[in-house]
Amino acid sequence: VTRVASLALVSSACDVVSSAYTCTKQSHPCVRSVCDAAEKGLRTLTAAAASGAQPLLTRLEPQISTANELACKGLDKLEEKLPILQQPPERVTS
Repeated sequence: VTRVASLALVSSACDVVSSAYTCTKQSHPCVRSVCDAAEKGLRTLTAAAASGAQPLLTRLEPQISTANELACKGLDKLEEKLPILQQPPERVTS
């Protein structure tokens, strides 16, 4: 996930979505209230899920590690075949 998020095109897309979300929240008070409540709920759920899932994650660590290695190898091949993924978005659009 970290490697995919660090790809220039993915990172740029995330920045655009984040900026649009922030701008929308700031522009519309009703939307801001709903988003703030949703964010608070997600933080609570994430904390509960993280602590509850820890024993399972510990048991599945070898399988998760193997899946991560396979995903990284696949990403290596994808980056090799599509070097455009490493290009800045401005260059891709031009």
